[in-house]
Amino acid sequence: MNPRTLFVASCIALITSAFTFIIRGDILPDLGVAFGQSKEDLGWIASGAFWGMAASMLLGAPLCDLLGMKRILFLAFSCHMLGVLGTIFAPHGDWAFGVLFGSTFIAGCGNGLVEIAINPLAATLFPDRKTHYLNVLHAWWPGGLVLGGLVARYLGKGLDLGFIKIDGLGYDWQVLMGLIAVPGVIYFILCMTQKFPETERVASGVSTGDMFRETFRPMFLLWAFCMLLTAATELGPQQWQESVITRITHGGFSGTMVLIYTSMLMFCMRHFAGPLAHALSPVGMLTISATLSGIGLYLLSTATTPATVFGFATIFGLGIAYFWPTMLGVTAERFPRGGAWLLGLMGCVGNLSIAAVLPVMGYIYDRESVAAVPPTLKSEAVVAEESNWVLRLSGIPTTEKIGPEKIKVLPDEKQAELASAEAQGAAMAFRYVSMLPSVLVVVFGLIALRDKALGGYKPEMLISREEEDELFAGGVQGAVE
Repeated sequence: MNPRTLFVASCIALITSAFTFIIRGDILPDLGVAFGQSKEDLGWIASGAFWGMAASMLLGAPLCDLLGMKRILFLAFSCHMLGVLGTIFAPHGDWAFGVLFGSTFIAGCGNGLVEIAINPLAATLFPDRKTHYLNVLHAWWPGGLVLGGLVARYLGKGLDLGFIKIDGLGYDWQVLMGLIAVPGVIYFILCMTQKFPETERVASGVSTGDMFRETFRPMFLLWAFCMLLTAATELGPQQWQESVITRITHGGFSGTMVLIYTSMLMFCMRHFAGPLAHALSPVGMLTISATLSGIGLYLLSTATTPATVFGFATIFGLGIAYFWPTMLGVTAERFPRGGAWLLGLMGCVGNLSIAAVLPVMGYIYDRESVAAVPPTLKSEAVVAEESNWVLRLSGIPTTEKIGPEKIKVLPDEKQAELASAEAQGAAMAFRYVSMLPSVLVVVFGLIALRDKALGGYKPEMLISREEEDELFAGGVQGAVE
């Protein structure tokens, strides 16, 4: 067993998950055009990844100790490849939505299985610095977003930073989806060559019954509630970023490029989580993070220029940088007897939250866009040429597929009015989510005050059976001269 190789393989597996996220977000508008899906439909398709993650983490976490982390990663690789192929070869017509959702669900299962394996692996390899190393490991989530986003944009639509534009190579979205296989094959090969350790919980002799009993500790239940809100705040807006920011800037700025920028920021910050956690405590870090993320997301919904987009995205990126890995780090440090089960359950809760918030954001996007359309345009179904965005008006049921004969393409002067309405709807999708961190500020602040009253933040350490034997035997005998 080589701990360094195992940690590197874990990082590359997380990069693969990040590729599925950013590439899917980048091609989401293309899928809408290619398969005739509304924004709400696209929200449901994107949410399939998080339903898959939630399901695989809920079902797979209790089996991690039984199957072993190596087999879990092999299953993850299989799901990643099936999800990619299913999306690339999805049929058009009535089956399109189901196949796209199913393929995204399977790829999400791969992401969930990766988390099930790599989180307890990192906690086992570095038992005395869990929060730090989980942050370093999860730095490769934004690292993967940066790498995948830059490559996908260059191969496809090009890189647009507002003041610098690089033309893309113009490859179709199917080619971009195929990029996910590259890091997938690498982590599969690395895992094949290594022997994996037992998880910390198994090595310490904690029973399966004790592991499940940790689920019902009141503080863990509160922590799981916080995971609902942190996950929705971080990953819901990120998945919609290409659609929303491109709309609110009227096509003048790429949301994927903003996601790449904030991911670079998060990648750097997560490498310094250890010193910050020592200075502020992990819960103190999260209190500040919730404050910044709420302010940043609200301001981002008002941005209209490259300068304001970058400025407000910086505040948002600083806020969400430590959310996911620190939530897992505190879980591993304060509830170590829960082992892979509690880490998987936290991931499941987070992904259920994201899966629920994505179609809600799509619904808000559609609803607020329609509400902002001038009355003179509400006489029939119309479409914005640039984005192929269909307004379902004039009494047409939202469940009815609108055919070309029912769509009116507006002249240029009316297109501008429709684009402004869509920009308003896009902004509101962010603005509603920005309310969630205000609840987190209160909860995290109260937990931090409680910790301070009890003498400060205190991780719980488990010892292996061998260490326990040595402890009760009076330690290891020294050399005799």
